[in-house]
Amino acid sequence: MTTTIIISSALTVLACYAIYLGWATQNRRLSYVGWAGVLLSIVTWCLTLGVEFGVLIGLSLPAIAVWIGIARHAKSEKVKSVIIKPQQIWRWQGKTVVQQVWHILFVLLIQLCAFSVIVVAAMYQLPVSEPKQMATGAILLPLVWGVFAYWYIMSERKVWHVVALVASATIAGLYLFGVTHG
Repeated sequence: MTTTIIISSALTVLACYAIYLGWATQNRRLSYVGWAGVLLSIVTWCLTLGVEFGVLIGLSLPAIAVWIGIARHAKSEKVKSVIIKPQQIWRWQGKTVVQQVWHILFVLLIQLCAFSVIVVAAMYQLPVSEPKQMATGAILLPLVWGVFAYWYIMSERKVWHVVALVASATIAGLYLFGVTHG
């Protein structure tokens, strides 16, 4: 087991380094090799630690390792930049601040609660035992939440996202508290 952990760790580091080099040199092939390495490292982590912990470690380590490349790149950029910026006059823009605070609260609080209800209702539909349903929900919740948060932020018509989220969370809540417990 120790050998496979070392191999999985090395594969993860090499894959992240290949992705970083592909990004830094704008080489697509190297980036693809790095992403294939990440997928292979997830498989090796799953074989080593089991599916639940393997997916968690396999996805978390590259997300953490990428910051090493970002920090390395940021240091080299900091030395090169000698541009003197003119002084800016800061003006209070209340409407923009309120909109940004709303977006932050909506994504971090409202979407999290709504997708928790939606994912739990969806997991009750799986034909597996309850612990496996909970494990699947724990893995899927951040992925679903992240995809829909990105979709919300990138959308120009955010009102439709709010309406769709409220409607689907209401349906999921009614199912949870009406059908399964009623």
